[in-house]
Amino acid sequence: MRGKRRFLGAALAVSLILVTPTNATANGGSYLEFDQTHYLPGDPGVAISYVSVPRSKANLLDRGPFYLFAVPDGMLREGRPIPFGAIRLGTFTIHDEKDDSYELRAEFTAPQLAFGSYFMGFCNDPCTIAGFREPLYGSISIVVTRREGELLTANETLRGKLFGARREARKAERRLDEVQGELQTQLEFGASERDRMSARIEELETQLATARAADQSSRTPFDPWVVGAILLVTLVAAVLAFRRRRMVPAITDL
Repeated sequence: MRGKRRFLGAALAVSLILVTPTNATANGGSYLEFDQTHYLPGDPGVAISYVSVPRSKANLLDRGPFYLFAVPDGMLREGRPIPFGAIRLGTFTIHDEKDDSYELRAEFTAPQLAFGSYFMGFCNDPCTIAGFREPLYGSISIVVTRREGELLTANETLRGKLFGARREARKAERRLDEVQGELQTQLEFGASERDRMSARIEELETQLATARAADQSSRTPFDPWVVGAILLVTLVAAVLAFRRRRMVPAITDL
């Protein structure tokens, strides 16, 4: 049961390492990279890490040699004794890269350990330096058969893809919420503009009706008696003029 719990805990650490990108410039370096994840006992392996060490601290590199340890129980802690049962697997060589960067490389043989995952750490002996700025560590698993390792690798790859798909789905959900919020804002603005325009139309219609009423009231009312009187006067004037013209010749004859 204890071994099963150790395997499950270490397997989780391996999964996190698989889905977490490693900083190639190492900014101190957090992880040891391995050429494989699953090893049969006796398989050759390589552990690599890249670290950045300022020139003012370059003397720390002289405090080696630095070793790769497999720790079946517990983990390495700087300034503390190396755990009982830790297995020294290989020695790191240090290669100077450009600027203040260094490559740390250790070749090893997978230990004869029971099926499970194991903490792998970097330290000198005694353990006074477990990393530069940050501890250097990683994890590998020991498997019984090659096929088992292949299936575990495929499973971890699928878990990594599932993790990425879930992350993308959450991003899409957040984007959808943002778009819905924007659409709701636009709809509310459109409704507000519609109400404003409707009120303006009603106001203009009221003003138009008022203007028409004022125009009608300013006109002179139609009075048929006045028109009749005017026609009567005109008719009388015409009759008198006609009679006058007839009387003028008669006077001339006398």
